[in-house]
Amino acid sequence: MTYRIAVDTGGTFSDVVVTSDSARELWVNKALTTPERVFTGISDALAVTAGQLGLDLRNLLEQTAIFTYGTTFSTNAIITRDTARTAFLTTLGHPDTLVLREGGKHNPFDFRGQYPEPYVPRRLTFEVPERVNSEGEILLALDENRVVEIAAELKARKVEAVAVCFLWSILNPAHEKRTGEILAAELPGIPVTLSHALNPILREYRRASSAVIDASMKPLMQKHLREMEQDLRAGGFAGALLVGTSFGGVLTVEDVASRPIYTVNSAPAMAPVAGRANAPGEDSLIVCDMGGTSFDVSLVRGGYLKFTRETWIGPQFTEDGMHRTIPCGLELGIPTVRANRCSGARDS
Repeated sequence: MTYRIAVDTGGTFSDVVVTSDSARELWVNKALTTPERVFTGISDALAVTAGQLGLDLRNLLEQTAIFTYGTTFSTNAIITRDTARTAFLTTLGHPDTLVLREGGKHNPFDFRGQYPEPYVPRRLTFEVPERVNSEGEILLALDENRVVEIAAELKARKVEAVAVCFLWSILNPAHEKRTGEILAAELPGIPVTLSHALNPILREYRRASSAVIDASMKPLMQKHLREMEQDLRAGGFAGALLVGTSFGGVLTVEDVASRPIYTVNSAPAMAPVAGRANAPGEDSLIVCDMGGTSFDVSLVRGGYLKFTRETWIGPQFTEDGMHRTIPCGLELGIPTVRANRCSGARDS
């Protein structure tokens, strides 16, 4: 008998679902999540399921063809800022991209409110002499010596990840590519995200935000995913390992490890996909997922999922104590399945 396993690892519990095409049944179990080694909690839940099937855990994994993994690990890391120490390299003269964001403010002339801190602080933001114009023409050649100097400073400051976002690199990525090559040579083992390769879109803040968020998660998520894959393989699993994404599909572990931003908000994104698949013939659905710390709501309308590029971690705006509205959340800058998340719903 061949099985398929789906796992959703949350901040509190790891839920597992095992199914078999021949038996057409579902076996569902859960165990406490073990953040220090995520497979420990997963294996605890799977061991119970294996017992229900008259197998041991290794036999179950050996007979599993597909293992699909979803997690809130990356989302929680961003919210708690438990991410890598990240540096941001940008074009000379534009160090405030992450500070000013998109300039949205309901009261633009009210300067009394406390402005939120950027995702990467100014002390870890570095300006690189280079310039490409909106036609893709090089106006100022990349100063490679300055990039080497910055790399030495990053090493001295014990930076763990680097994001590079130059103006108009989406039209001519030569400077970003060369900067990536220099950083790889000067800082071996330090992951680098190049904005043109990750998210080649217009609107500078969103592309920069994508790059720094992605880079900040690489050390954490690469370790997380590779340890889980190693433990799975050691446990006897030889099938396909897939990871759920924020756009409602799946990718291989290798693809997700190179672009971990795709796992942010992946759990609420997969909920309407599952809802639509399990309610054939229903055009409109409300799908809810209540966890230990949050409550997610998503919609299926007319049989279609709603996608958006307005993807924020936290609210876009918030009010301070004097009812002034200021920017607050982080923009992912990537398309996702639209889902709304609220916290504190335990007593509602």
